[in-house]
Amino acid sequence: MPGGCIGPTRGGRVLLGAICFAGALPFDAASSQAAQSELRVKLRSNDGVAVAGALVALLDSSDRVVTEGLSSESGTRLLRAPSGVYRVRTRRIGFRPFVSSPVSIPRPDELLLVVETNRVVLDRIVVTSKSQCGRGERDSRALGIVWDEIDKALRASQLTTADLAGLGRGRVYRKELRLDGIVTAADTTFFNIVDERPFGAIDPDSLERAGYVLGDEKNGWTFYAPDETVLLSEQFAATHCFSVVREDERPGEIGVAFEPVSHRAVADIVGVLWVDERSAELREVVFHYVNGGVLKRFEATGFTRFLRVPSGAWIVDEWLLRLPRLALRPASGYSAEQYKVIGYYEHGGGIQYTKPQAQGAADSLKTKH
Repeated sequence: MPGGCIGPTRGGRVLLGAICFAGALPFDAASSQAAQSELRVKLRSNDGVAVAGALVALLDSSDRVVTEGLSSESGTRLLRAPSGVYRVRTRRIGFRPFVSSPVSIPRPDELLLVVETNRVVLDRIVVTSKSQCGRGERDSRALGIVWDEIDKALRASQLTTADLAGLGRGRVYRKELRLDGIVTAADTTFFNIVDERPFGAIDPDSLERAGYVLGDEKNGWTFYAPDETVLLSEQFAATHCFSVVREDERPGEIGVAFEPVSHRAVADIVGVLWVDERSAELREVVFHYVNGGVLKRFEATGFTRFLRVPSGAWIVDEWLLRLPRLALRPASGYSAEQYKVIGYYEHGGGIQYTKPQAQGAADSLKTKH
């Protein structure tokens, strides 16, 4: 999807919040590796069922990931790497990791791995600290367990490409609404999903340097939202604090809350990544903007929802940014200039499914929100 913005303009005294969610290039963990040798891996559970949608990686002698990909619906994955000795690591949502004994490549025959491991138990995790940065050992351990499940889904979403073919069409829309919710303007663009991730954000370096909101009340704003690459980046980890949370409004879920570190001055986001306690699957990222000048007095929010498709791969299913439309009330008498909300802008996107199984999974997910 090509990047695009609702550009900063001025209509009378109404200030337009520009919204961007730029397209990103598909990620291929093996693209920089020389394709010297191949290893075909087949994953099975103890009862002989194919393990689909697992992260399959080759680890070198230093346990560094040389290449990584997703297992197919049949439980297979072809890995390419320089000739040598490796171990195969598999990670799947809701289970502990599995690491094989050493294996040499090239290998003429298929490597069959039985990857039955213990399930991850999230519903027994006790949240003991409200502090975002001052975690104790127990809180750090709980955070690590939950974040590892989030990491699997985000990493799998990064790697998903071929699984998207024939899934459906993507759409991106923009709306202008009054305070009462009446839509006064709207446009929608549709595009075919071939073999690239349909939605993505700008690079983490730019967000770290300039922040998630650019502009001001005179010229309008440009907003950015995080995707998988941003949330997994070193830059995001270095500029945010994290903690494990629960909320009464989201029963059956456990979350990892994040907020910018105290010394960060540029506009940023505060939010929560929500995980299903029983399946350990990532459901949603919700956030709002902070350090945004005059915007800090008004509600500017967004969310990104994830979905596991029939092959076991992960995709961004739906996303939305909702931003205030502001008008400037001129100074009069003893009253200074004041901004007030006169409506909202919405910029979002999602997938219209043509595969019935994926549509059913998407409908089931949306009933929970």
